[in-house]
Amino acid sequence: MNIRNLIGATVALLACQATAESVFIDSLGDLELRYTSVESVEHYPGQPLAARVAYRPGEAISLLTPRRVQQIRYLVDPGTTVDKGQPIALLSGPEIHHFMTEFDYTGLRLTVAKRRFDNNRALYESNSIDEARWIEISDAYYALELEYEHMRHFRDLLLDDAGDSESLTLLSPGSGTLVYSNDSPGIGQDQEVARVIPANARRLQLWVPLQRREGLVAVDSGECRHEVDRISGVAEDFFVQSWSTPLDHDCGLLIGQRLMVTPLYAGGGFRVSRDAVFQWQGEPAVLLRQQRELVLIRVQILSSQGRQYIVASGDQLGGRDVLSSSVSAVQGLLLGLGGE
Repeated sequence: MNIRNLIGATVALLACQATAESVFIDSLGDLELRYTSVESVEHYPGQPLAARVAYRPGEAISLLTPRRVQQIRYLVDPGTTVDKGQPIALLSGPEIHHFMTEFDYTGLRLTVAKRRFDNNRALYESNSIDEARWIEISDAYYALELEYEHMRHFRDLLLDDAGDSESLTLLSPGSGTLVYSNDSPGIGQDQEVARVIPANARRLQLWVPLQRREGLVAVDSGECRHEVDRISGVAEDFFVQSWSTPLDHDCGLLIGQRLMVTPLYAGGGFRVSRDAVFQWQGEPAVLLRQQRELVLIRVQILSSQGRQYIVASGDQLGGRDVLSSSVSAVQGLLLGLGGE
């Protein structure tokens, strides 16, 4: 064989060695070979996300005062669970007492307007009054009815205690967690007195990086697992907002609490030992035991859990064994760097 042919054969042999992706187990001699079983997983964890216990816009009951309240004394602490109709505060001040008088007077005016409306409707239907006059009477009645109903919603929440001429007791408009924040002694007209957050409105509000929103199905807060209910389709800088399903009270989370949660993503994956994973031509890989051979299988690392990786693979790895000792030595042999 001439020199040129010899060089060509050597290069071809080295190329075959450098690209080998399987090796017979019997050829590994005295290497210590240990294996670990691969576990299939339906969900895999990602990097922690920031979360806050909150409620979606529109899900809380907002309680506004139609008149200025000079002084308010809350009867329960913020964050307390209250029932509908439970006393929650004492309201004091001349304006709130004027409201009570105004409400009674508006009721009397509405009674008169209703009588006038009914009487003139019969006249209008018999063409005894013209349409312009009927519209004027109707508009006045409906406007007064609307004003009365608006006032009545708040009046129904006030308990006029005959034994206390200075204060009125305010009742909760619904059942749930009472939330308020008021540093001033009183509350202005049309300002919020408190909010009641129904039990089915307490959720985790999440900020999810754009590149990590796909496949997000749940989050783990340590005590509980919470399914993801919604993921926004609108970006806020580098994040999208997401909401969990309503929280279970047993999880011990408080309104306003901030915490870190572990996201759980859908998708078939496999849990393997970190010791089994190595780099092959710039990609992570494992050595799968397949009868009498170790076969190189490329994988994609999805996340990590302690001493394990969650990986994806085009091959079905669940329940099969991968090499977890002497991995570097076998890698060297596959690269053609090991001895005979």
